[in-house]
This record gives sequence, C-alpha cells and structure tokens, in this order.
Amino acid sequence: MSLNDSKVAECICPKQDCWRSGDKKMPSYCVANTYLEEIEAAKREYRKDENIRLYSAACEVGAVNDGFRPRIEEALHFAKQLNCTRVGLAACAAFENETRILKSLFRKEGIQVFCTNCPIGGVTAEERGLPQLAEYINSACNPIAQAKILNRERTELNFIVGLCMGHDMVYVKIQTRFDMQ
Repeated sequence: MSLNDSKVAECICPKQDCWRSGDKKMPSYCVANTYLEEIEAAKREYRKDENIRLYSAACEVGAVNDGFRPRIEEALHFAKQLNCTRVGLAACAAFENETRILKSLFRKEGIQVFCTNCPIGGVTAEERGLPQLAEYINSACNPIAQAKILNRERTELNFIVGLCMGHDMVYVKIQTRFDMQ
C-alpha cells in the first residue's frame, strides 16, 4: 500500500505533515481527507465547554510531562488541574497493593477516592446467563457494576487500574457520564 491509497483508514504517517508543517494543513495524500465531515464534527465537539476544560487540562499536563513523569504523577496533576474533589478507581482485585497506593496519593492531595474492585457484588457467570464461562476466574469480574457505582457516587474523574482486556472496554462503554460541572 502506498501513502496515496485513500481507501485505507490508516493514520500512521512517517511525515506527520498535518501538525509539523508550517501551514498546518493536511497533505493531499492524507487519508484524513476522506473523513472531513468527522474532523469538522470533532472541531465542533472540542468547542463545547466541558471538552474545552478537559482538553485544556490534558494539554497543560502533557506540556509539563515531556514523556518522563510517571503516569500517576500525571494523573494527580490532571485531577488538580480540573479541581476534582472526587475520583473513582475501577480496579482489578489483583492490583490491591497498587490501588491502596493510588488511594493514598489522591487522599494526600485532598481528593476523596471511591474504589470498586472488579468482582464487586459477586455476580456469577450463571447469573449473567453465561454458564459456559463459569470455569474462568475472571468471569467474576463486574465492570458494568463498577461503572454504575462510580456514576452513582458522582465521581468527577475515573481511572482504570489494571482491568482485564475486554473488561476495560465494557467499563468504558458503560462509564459514559463525565460530569465536570
């Protein structure tokens, strides 16, 4: 495949001219030219107050990072930039020690922490209508409940701490409310 193949939705460009060139325009060979409607919709979405606030904080934290700060330091900085007072941790039970450390670090910053470990509620595979999965240890994980509980607690910012592949996707799908008011 060549860079000129506009039928491929692949934004892996060695030139990266869209942000490195002085004119800040997409080159003619760029696949993004086939997604102009989506790009314009994204620009409108960025202008919404809740996204301005979130994206601004993300850029400020990124500017300080330069790729060398630990992720948890970035997370603490990000929460402070947003003036968060309530954060949630959707954690895998296997990361108990790490979760305790994270809780302690956020609390030291004056931030209230709500934590839900993955098997919360003890819902079995059979109760989910999936008896064929009962033999798998991670079938006890409950990412939907994790998301719903953190939503109920009205956390302002939530972090995923080691959720299994796929469970993290289920969590993100359910965890759609991001109330930064």
